[in-house]
Amino acid sequence: MISSIRSLINSKFGAVIALLFVGMIAIAFALGDVTGSGSFGGLSGGNVARVGDRNITLGELNDALDNRLRAERQNNPTLDMANFVEGGGLDSTLEQLINRYALAEFGTRYGVAVSDRLIGSEIRKLPGAMGLDGKFSAEAFRAFAQQIGVSEQAIRDDITQNLFAQQIIPAAASGPAAPDSMVLPYASLVLEQRSGQVASIPSTAFFPPNPPSETVLAKYYNDNAAKFTIPEKRAISYAIFDKSIIAARAKPSEADIAAYYKANAAKYAASQTRNISQVIVPTEAAAKSVVAQVTAGKSLAEVANGLGLAVTTMNNVAKANLAGTASPAIADAVFAAAKGTVAKPARGKLGWAVVRVDAINQVAAKSLAAARAEIETELTKTRGEEMLTEMTAEIEDSFADGSTITDMAKQNGLKVETSPKLLANGQNTANPGYKPIPEMQVILPAAFQLDTNGEAQLVELVPGEKFAMIAVADFDEAAPPPLADVRPIVQQQWALAEGAKAARAAAERIRKAVDGGQPLQTALSAANIQGAQIESIKGTRADLSRQGQQIAPPVAMMFAMKKGTAKTLQGGGNRGWYIVYLTDVVKGDARGNAEMLVARKQEISGLLQTEYGAQLIAAAAKDVGVTKNDDGIAELRARLTNRDGN
Repeated sequence: MISSIRSLINSKFGAVIALLFVGMIAIAFALGDVTGSGSFGGLSGGNVARVGDRNITLGELNDALDNRLRAERQNNPTLDMANFVEGGGLDSTLEQLINRYALAEFGTRYGVAVSDRLIGSEIRKLPGAMGLDGKFSAEAFRAFAQQIGVSEQAIRDDITQNLFAQQIIPAAASGPAAPDSMVLPYASLVLEQRSGQVASIPSTAFFPPNPPSETVLAKYYNDNAAKFTIPEKRAISYAIFDKSIIAARAKPSEADIAAYYKANAAKYAASQTRNISQVIVPTEAAAKSVVAQVTAGKSLAEVANGLGLAVTTMNNVAKANLAGTASPAIADAVFAAAKGTVAKPARGKLGWAVVRVDAINQVAAKSLAAARAEIETELTKTRGEEMLTEMTAEIEDSFADGSTITDMAKQNGLKVETSPKLLANGQNTANPGYKPIPEMQVILPAAFQLDTNGEAQLVELVPGEKFAMIAVADFDEAAPPPLADVRPIVQQQWALAEGAKAARAAAERIRKAVDGGQPLQTALSAANIQGAQIESIKGTRADLSRQGQQIAPPVAMMFAMKKGTAKTLQGGGNRGWYIVYLTDVVKGDARGNAEMLVARKQEISGLLQTEYGAQLIAAAAKDVGVTKNDDGIAELRARLTNRDGN
């Protein structure tokens, strides 16, 4: 299934499929149950939505949110559930669930076929469902499902929904390419040049003269708790070890070395290798002709050149190796020939070989004493790898059976260390100068996925060489700190918020003056605002986007205004307000720019295909019927953002 999803996403319909499914499928399928296993009765407190005849349960949405948050934390380790939800995570996750089921219900209703056989064929493609022989194994599939914590039916349901999408979405997204009449204006718009002014009104110019009362500050803090919330912190217990832990146990005894020497006697016995030159010809007659010419005095290279062939050479060739690469007959002939002679022609895998023996190399036998160091190194390496594998497997099995990190550390003679409470990025809020050990780069991501009930896990720090046993020793849930601990920061933020209110009022007064005919510079000077300034800007849309970074909001607004108008815009983080004034517009003309027209045509066609697909998804949801439990969703939102007072 994963390969089929990947190939579909790379197709021209991929943007539509990705829009709907990738955020949910790849995460939910790998990390949690995505089935709607609740009752199929009417909408109730246990369900957040009903899609056709299918309920989306509260538990299902909770699981999906947890899985989405885990995935988001890969790029933003300090992200917590409250900020994720407030950033739109709950709404987008629920919409993805609804759209998944809506397409499946829609497809079923209108005869789109997803057979058990087709589902089975997709299951057989799962890497986790392969046995040791590389073929599908029902036992391996069950083990895979158990390992990722989902039921077999959940996997089947997930695949079913994917197959419905793969059949339905491309049909909608395969609309016509963008017409040229749409492409030229769009391409010309990219070349459009604009000039304008941006005046910034800082909040600091309007800071309240007096500090807030305790009541006002406490209310501001409670109303903006999410802004001051410290993400979850965890103290990690860990015991690090590497392959040196079994070095002494892996060292072979004298008896082991002697036994290995005896079992591999042929390897250390006297042997012979040969340096050879050869030419391959297609028939026995041709081979005999080559031998005859060489015997008559020509060199093997001269004969080969006359036939349009090349001579190849090999040095230190053992008989067994030659028999394997060429043929036993060739090996017998070569090792029966004397030095400087041509061996009797023999047939090999590629044709008839004519071989000259250039040198005979005698390799003396190696005694046990001479081979001892080599054997000891080999046995230590092999046995060490085996013992390390056995040890790590035993630790993992013991953790699965409920053993603690303390138990396993004591059993293996290791010391357990415990870190201070750290954020997911390794920061210690109690000690800004703290630097985690380098291994924490691997330990922390794994530790923040663990349950906080003492669950332990073995993680690989250096593949095959270094490991760590880890567990959560203590943790603090994401929460705002006591007001007393952050009073200066909260008071500063309150002042910025109050200043931003006054800055907005000042910006609106200046905007009205500009709309009334005053130049922006004149209106700003008349306002006499400390720290206010004007910046001029000029460029094309293409110039601005080529800077390799997101366009600043005031600049983006300038490219969505009428010439001669002014607009106000809030600055981020209550830092102030902007007045954006557009002074001039020079329209672009892309006629004759064939390269740009082709690129824009492809771009618009892709956007249209995405829109076609999105419209079909919306139509499918409308057709099957979607009812949301707004009260249940609001209750979940309040709980996840700590807004319910608990």
